[in-house]
Amino acid sequence: MYLMILLLCCFACNNDTVKTEFDKTKWTMKGEEDDYTFRNEMVEDLMSNHGLKKSSKEEILELLGQPDRTDKEYLFYRIEQTRFLKFIPLHTKTMVIKMSADSTGNAVMIHE
Repeated sequence: MYLMILLLCCFACNNDTVKTEFDKTKWTMKGEEDDYTFRNEMVEDLMSNHGLKKSSKEEILELLGQPDRTDKEYLFYRIEQTRFLKFIPLHTKTMVIKMSADSTGNAVMIHE
């Protein structure tokens, strides 16, 4: 019971994210447990100010590095993940870039 209340409080308090300008070096930095340390702080600036929708796949890969996952016409970059007992994912936030037929960004969205 107390564990459930604690988890709910953690999720409720998790929305106060500091916004930071995109930095390629920080984007690739991983901290403990293979988590990306700064991505959640930079994702808003990245999506708003870096023209991902108009960029070629090569330009996106140069800017962001290899995606965490790909699927035909989609590139998936994990932003953050909350885990229970360090290995059971409870919540994952991912930036998804849909590529068009001519290999340019067509849409950029956040999936939670």
